[in-house]
Amino acid sequence: MLSLRRISVAFSAIIMAMLAGRFGRRNALVFGLILMGIGAIGIISFKSLEIMKCMSIIFGIGQSTLMTFEAPFLYSKSTEETRVHAFSASFSARNAAFMIGAFGTGLLADFLTTYVKIDCLGIRYALYIVSAMTFVALIPLMMIEQEGHGDRLVINLEDIPKVLNKKLITFLIYTGFIGFGAGMVVPFFGVYLRYSLSIADSTVGLILAIAQMGTVVGGLTVPLLAKRFGKVDTITLVQMGSIPFLILIGVPMNIVLVTIAFFFRSSLMNMAQPLIQNVYMEIVDEQQRPLVSSLRSTVSNLARAGGIMLGGYMMANVSYGSPYVVTILCYIIGTIVFRRFFSHRDKRETSCNV
Repeated sequence: MLSLRRISVAFSAIIMAMLAGRFGRRNALVFGLILMGIGAIGIISFKSLEIMKCMSIIFGIGQSTLMTFEAPFLYSKSTEETRVHAFSASFSARNAAFMIGAFGTGLLADFLTTYVKIDCLGIRYALYIVSAMTFVALIPLMMIEQEGHGDRLVINLEDIPKVLNKKLITFLIYTGFIGFGAGMVVPFFGVYLRYSLSIADSTVGLILAIAQMGTVVGGLTVPLLAKRFGKVDTITLVQMGSIPFLILIGVPMNIVLVTIAFFFRSSLMNMAQPLIQNVYMEIVDEQQRPLVSSLRSTVSNLARAGGIMLGGYMMANVSYGSPYVVTILCYIIGTIVFRRFFSHRDKRETSCNV
């Protein structure tokens, strides 16, 4: 189910980029949010696995729109001086919402389970409430002024070979390694916590919320680190620094140590995302950014889908901790590829600043 959603995101990203170029980014985002809301509620409402799969695909198509156009939108609305701050502010705001959602949903599920006395109904009602929040997001989105016809970027399939230079191909290879590694473990964090440590939904929600808090704090510190070390060095440092904590998560520990490991792993690995978005927007011109963003989304989600399938199989047939070994290797290889090819950017920016 999880991999199917990722696959639908991957294959619809380029199509949504093409549609948004014709109908406008805001209209495409509105359409995407509506699909996400319908898909989320549909997954909860039906017991038929086939219908749930269809709803998962609908959700993924909607999600692909947001993933494709977030980075180009932020890049176009910010200056060179404020760009890193804009990306980090957006990243931190989104993860603050994830933090509140993770904690709130866990508490709500436990409360409703106690009230109705049936586990599945308590979780279902909690998910109905949080899924409906997707439609609330339409309100601020509709307040954004729609761009005129002259400002829309028309994207065609024949444009893809034009953007596939050595820099972008290297970046997509890096994206694939990181995506595959993340798919192996990240979607199963809740499952791992609940069944390895035998804890309640509310406790799982609390641990994931604390991890998201680390991501929010990390995202806000990104501009300072980038100014001190440069974008590429900062990405390298935080991603490699997250690996020891990922190792700690994958071995049996008590709940306090697991929470600490989750906090630092999440904050270090994810705080690089605003800088990564900034870097891949810089390697292409404005006309190509939506297409490049959709290509990155396609590669990332296909890799994550593959990681999810392998990770789920390993957890079911080997052990809950076994996928962490593959994830660590993927993170190390991906970070080395990124570092070796893009390290010259920090040197060039430093010389320009001097």
